[in-house]
Order: sequence, then C-alpha cells, then structure tokens
Amino acid sequence: MTITIVPPSLENLQQFSDSFDLSKLLQSDGVLPWLLANGWKYNDESCLIANIVDESTSLDEVWESDEFDFKALPDESKEKLNQIFEHFYL
Repeated sequence: MTITIVPPSLENLQQFSDSFDLSKLLQSDGVLPWLLANGWKYNDESCLIANIVDESTSLDEVWESDEFDFKALPDESKEKLNQIFEHFYL
C-alpha cells in the first residue's frame, strides 16, 4: 500500500473554512494543518496529536507519549502520521 501525504493548501483545507481563518492556519508552523490536509477530522484527538508533536523534541518522544496512545492507531493512520512527523523531525 502506498500512502501519499499532501502539504496543507487552501484547496485541501477548504472543508475547514468554517472552523478556521485558513490564511492563518496555512501560516502555522505546527502539525495541525498537515493532519487536517491528510484526512484527520478537526476534533480533540487531532488537536491533542498536534500539541504533542509541536511540543516534542524528537520522533521517539512523540511515539512514547503518555498523553496519547499512538501505537493503538490503525496501521494506515500510523503510517500517515509517521510520514507527517518525518517532515517535522528531519
């Protein structure tokens, strides 16, 4: 299975236009726009994941978080997250 990660853009975040100021969201250096652009719903889980990634200093720190059980996610979600995380930690 091949998973393609798309960068945040106005087009692929349009579904959230009622929830955010999209221009401000697109200027964010955080992971939330990446999650939303790649299929995560805007909810408490995606916000928690974004906060953990934004506050962590390494990929290992993210995966070993006590706040969220990343290992319990389905394999496809873990693969997507891993690719997004690599963008931030490489």
